[in-house]
Amino acid sequence: MVRLLGPTRSARGFTLVELLVVIAIIATLIGLLLPAVQSARESARKTACRNQVRQLALGCVNHLDARRSLPSGGWGSPFTAEPDRGSGPDQPGSWFYSLLPFIEQQTLADLGKGLNPNSSGYRAASQQLHTTAISLFHCPSRRPAQPYPHAWGTMRVQTWVSSMPAVAKADYAANSGDSLTHAGVGFGSDSYDLPQNYARADNFAWTDTNSPGTRFYQTGVIHYRSKIGIKDIADGTTKTYLIGEKFLSPAGYTQLLPGGAGRFGDNQGVWAGFEWDNHRVAWNPASSLRREDFQPRQDTVGVDNPGYLAFGSAHPGGLNMAMCDGSVQTVTYDIDPLVHRFLANRLDGEAVSITQ
Repeated sequence: MVRLLGPTRSARGFTLVELLVVIAIIATLIGLLLPAVQSARESARKTACRNQVRQLALGCVNHLDARRSLPSGGWGSPFTAEPDRGSGPDQPGSWFYSLLPFIEQQTLADLGKGLNPNSSGYRAASQQLHTTAISLFHCPSRRPAQPYPHAWGTMRVQTWVSSMPAVAKADYAANSGDSLTHAGVGFGSDSYDLPQNYARADNFAWTDTNSPGTRFYQTGVIHYRSKIGIKDIADGTTKTYLIGEKFLSPAGYTQLLPGGAGRFGDNQGVWAGFEWDNHRVAWNPASSLRREDFQPRQDTVGVDNPGYLAFGSAHPGGLNMAMCDGSVQTVTYDIDPLVHRFLANRLDGEAVSITQ
């Protein structure tokens, strides 16, 4: 009997060589695609960071509208945020703290308000404030919002904060201009006068920062006990830096750098008074450092001194910088040093633009 056979099917599969070729092709395609994906992700993170800088800037503008001045920069690192001392020069804590009511964080600003500073309730409120990290204060390309190790140093009030294992920090800094002495402690023996406690603050002989030509004259917009209004920004709000991203060494993102001046830019917390943690400058005419040391830069491992003075970011190409009108622009790392300095000084008569 004759059997009718259908079409034959090949039982042959892929050879090992063919499989290796396919895998190699897939690996090559992934290798080509990965940089594009990473670039797209970084672009999204930079855009998110830009939006955060804008929110902070708008908070500053709203503060200016409501209280006729930008947030004050606080007193110095021996002091931190105090809920019962307002938001102007009498507030010892940082400009971030004064900004809280204007960025929908009133509840945080009210922690400890009205309580006896010697009570356990006040201490608990202070500890809660110093361990509460705010996502708005952290660049998405750098580190998540959480408390980080610190080395705050000697504090004159709320002394328990210095012994806490970790505190909230921030990735942004206010513009303190190109002043001769800045960020709480100057070079050499120059330093700002600070009281021993709040009781002595009311009649204290504070350092004069308003006399042109003096060592402590301030040219930025947020600094030691500052109270800068529109009329004080002589070069115009569109031509003057307000706040921007600060330089950090990636080695110090989540831990303290092992000594060296570079750790000064992130060794206290977000609520600390006038300090390099929350303030940056564009130039110091009396400093022995080079002009390049104040130049904006991308975060770089090993570059930790004197990076604590400079603006910078984790983004390639440039950092996000808000101007005093609330707008946000990109400051490239190769910006002309003099243009950078002029933009940081609110009243030098050099009304330049970032693109100039």
